[in-house]
Amino acid sequence: MILITGNGALAQELIKYSSLPQVGMPIMSLSKREMDITNEEQVSNTIKKYMMMPDFPKYIIHTAALTKPMSVNDKNPIMSIDTNIVGTANIAKICYKYDIKFIYISTDFVYDSRTNDVINEQGGLKPINNYGWSKLGGECVSHILPNSLTLRCSLCDIPFRHKAAFDNVYRTPITHKDAAKLILKVKDQTGIINIGGDIQTVYDFVIKHQSINPTTYKGNSSQVTSIKLDTTKLTQLNEKTIK
Repeated sequence: MILITGNGALAQELIKYSSLPQVGMPIMSLSKREMDITNEEQVSNTIKKYMMMPDFPKYIIHTAALTKPMSVNDKNPIMSIDTNIVGTANIAKICYKYDIKFIYISTDFVYDSRTNDVINEQGGLKPINNYGWSKLGGECVSHILPNSLTLRCSLCDIPFRHKAAFDNVYRTPITHKDAAKLILKVKDQTGIINIGGDIQTVYDFVIKHQSINPTTYKGNSSQVTSIKLDTTKLTQLNEKTIK
């Protein structure tokens, strides 16, 4: 069994792929009502119950986080800490206790985006906002575990959440649907893997999926920034080991 924390867009897409041959096991998601990740006792009791089942969980994909809008992490830093750092620690500890593979869904916002270079997994880390810092805090938890995988994803909502998309901000965006399939393919890897698509402007990506107007970002680069992921490692894994 694969357990997923949270029931957001990525969790829902992961569940749809439970029939893939390379998965070979059921996938279930746990909503906040079923398991509040900030409550260590509830996390322990919930996972303990699943461990008593014949098809006990072999993986936990940790998608639950305080994410949208990202500014909520600035407005409520305590909630950000409790959810994205302490909550991640609660899940990581229970994974270690029962020898469950811990898969942490991180973000490209952990990288230092002051450079215009394409960034691989060894790139410098310096988030531009509290959301990025909180997810980097969760990464620290993940890296301590011997049997863990950190996935730095450049997820982009489709349908797009805004009325216009920037035509001068470059990313390596990927839909939740496409990311979910890749996540399940690399689930047996360890370490860090960048998950993203082609380098392009946000507008160029969104217009492929829906009608939207372009707009040019003229603000502070500490608020909106281009982040270009090097996904060579992901491509090589696809070609060599996880076809």
